[in-house]
Amino acid sequence: MILDINYQHKDYIKDILPYIKNGILIDTSVIKILLDGLISLRISKKRIQNYDNLLAFLDFMKINNRWNKFVITPHILSEVCGHLNRNYRKNQNYRQIIEEILPILDNMEEKIIEKENIISSVEIKNPILEIGDISIFLSAKDFVDSSKKISILVKDTRFNREYELDSNVMIMDYNKIILNRI
Repeated sequence: MILDINYQHKDYIKDILPYIKNGILIDTSVIKILLDGLISLRISKKRIQNYDNLLAFLDFMKINNRWNKFVITPHILSEVCGHLNRNYRKNQNYRQIIEEILPILDNMEEKIIEKENIISSVEIKNPILEIGDISIFLSAKDFVDSSKKISILVKDTRFNREYELDSNVMIMDYNKIILNRI
């Protein structure tokens, strides 16, 4: 199911909490927005609109600054670290940036996805080797297979198509909710 925050009769306890109580799988692209916004605000003293919109959404969902509610995989962590290195390594405040970011990443929960599961999930006819995304799909499957509800915060419409009819997965679509609604 895709989260619609404009639904007027939405009951947070009944309609949202069951999906976020087990954590929120978060995609690399959304983590980048969080980290870039935080770095810009704390280091450069500049505000970024997308970051502010994302924080407003997290506040609305009652998860702002609750990093332990987010679930990442080692594959997502690797992508985030690559992003930080590429974009900030030459910054004179690199050490300060890393000191700001590491506690956030450390507080996020980790879901291990084994190599065999990733390799067997690649469709040979139409191969897409986006390991971070594959790890999120597999993590969501693990939650659903254990009869738990889960939410996924992403910017990738493939997740919308995959889970729009799944009553155990709530997609929080960054583009639809945060960019267009907040």
